Amino acid sequence: MVDNNTWSTEYSSVDMRAVRLVEEKWGIQFPSEYIKFIQKYHGAEPVQRTLNINGKKVMFSSFLTFIAFDDLDILDVYNEQKNSLPLNHFPFAIDEEGNLFCFYFSNLPHPSIIYVETIPSADPQDIYIASDFTEFMQQFN
Repeated sequence: MVDNNTWSTEYSSVDMRAVRLVEEKWGIQFPSEYIKFIQKYHGAEPVQRTLNINGKKVMFSSFLTFIAFDDLDILDVYNEQKNSLPLNHFPFAIDEEGNLFCFYFSNLPHPSIIYVETIPSADPQDIYIASDFTEFMQQFN
């Protein structure tokens, strides 16, 4: 995976048991590129935060964590937003406004990446941004 960004994290290594528990709970399998990334950069924040999504500059905040009761816990974030998320959308990161970057598991073996504008709308907008995790990571500038 080509990634020209610099990432930092204050979190310890991800507990793979927690990752597998989330996969089991959601009935999905995270992409291998994502797993490799979070093993090194669990809860990471980028130096270059800007993404261009549909002509709009979006400021990426961080990847969600696999630590129960953490502010960025992936299950807590999902549980807070699941009633407003489109079907088969599972969050893995968040922007500075609280909108979500999600894996979209349609009928494909590899999920695409969708940006879901959950704030301030009661009817979230979902915007396709990448065919896979690798393509998503290449979009930071």
